[in-house]
Amino acid sequence: MNKFLLFLLISISLPTFSQHSSGFDAQEARDCIQICNSFTYLNLTGSDDVIIPKDYQRIYTSESLGMDNKFQVYVNQSKTKAILNFRGSTDQQSSWLANMYSSMVPADDTIYKGKVAFHYKCAASSKAGIHAGYILATSYLMDEVLKQIEILNKQGIYTIYITGHSQGGALAQMTRAYLEFVPKSKLNSKNTFKVYAFANPMIGNMDFAHEYQKRFADPGLSFLIHNPADMVPKMPASYNDTTFWKSSFQNLISDRENFSFKDGMKDGLMSMMGSKMGQFSNMFSGNVQTQLVKTLGDFKMPKYQPESNYMHTSTPLLLPPTEYPLELKDSNMLANDSLMRIYKRDANGVFEDKSVYKKDKTLLQHKPYNYYTAILKVYFPTDYLGLKEKYFVLPKEIK
Repeated sequence: MNKFLLFLLISISLPTFSQHSSGFDAQEARDCIQICNSFTYLNLTGSDDVIIPKDYQRIYTSESLGMDNKFQVYVNQSKTKAILNFRGSTDQQSSWLANMYSSMVPADDTIYKGKVAFHYKCAASSKAGIHAGYILATSYLMDEVLKQIEILNKQGIYTIYITGHSQGGALAQMTRAYLEFVPKSKLNSKNTFKVYAFANPMIGNMDFAHEYQKRFADPGLSFLIHNPADMVPKMPASYNDTTFWKSSFQNLISDRENFSFKDGMKDGLMSMMGSKMGQFSNMFSGNVQTQLVKTLGDFKMPKYQPESNYMHTSTPLLLPPTEYPLELKDSNMLANDSLMRIYKRDANGVFEDKSVYKKDKTLLQHKPYNYYTAILKVYFPTDYLGLKEKYFVLPKEIK
């Protein structure tokens, strides 16, 4: 038999599986951010049917593990690819302590949880350091993640996307880094992974970030998607570049009258901890690990590294900030002729003096729904125009 024919017959008889295409794909990003909205929809309305992509079906949701983390598994209709979606922060103390536990530990070391040793390796460089809270959270998830990947493999699915929003985006990256060094005996080498992380805080130092970028981002298999008006991707606050404070001092220089140090402090802390600022403000000078032991039981972390210079794993793709409509502090002023003579409006009817409006909804810039609408606005403008709600609002029964 002709050698070419023999090769062709053998090739046809072998099982095939799809692989990731390199580079940013707007449809992939759209699918992932829609799925990232699942937990919010389920929490607020009890159903996520309206937001999940038509081509995907959820086949698994984990229990709450470790620091109140969960992940979901979705499979497309043709059963050729899957998406792992990690939940972001919740209102549970352990979840927010994961964010606050920003000491840096080696990227290759061991966490001891009682008598159980969890060895992890997320980078080859001995200088690489990673976020203690996020690797601790990851340690409680990986057994179940590997189990679910094995189940997917038994169905012939090896093309896997990893995604998450906020803390979920941090866990998505940490998971990808961890999976790179899992032995072949525990993880089939046919698996290919691609990461879309939205609104994520930073997870490691410069050495870790550079290695992650070389392994995953440069080949077009890992992407960060951020909104420049969202403060969370600028965290942890210990980052030496102090992005938030530089922005505040720039405001001080350019607009001394409107700069408020008190507001700057408040906004910085609120952006870092959201609505839980009051609950956790005393933790800045406390021992986070002591608090976590109360929830998780005894555990021992690797020795902290003497640095806190966090850096993103690649240059983020920036989405436009969400434009919320201006709201007057007091709408009665519209009926006050004296005030209307004082406060001038432009050709569009907008008051030139912006102090009459309520403050910008800065914290809402972080919402996963606003990332979804921004993806549509940039890459699917026709679908964006067809949206009934172009920005996140709380359901009336929740307000």
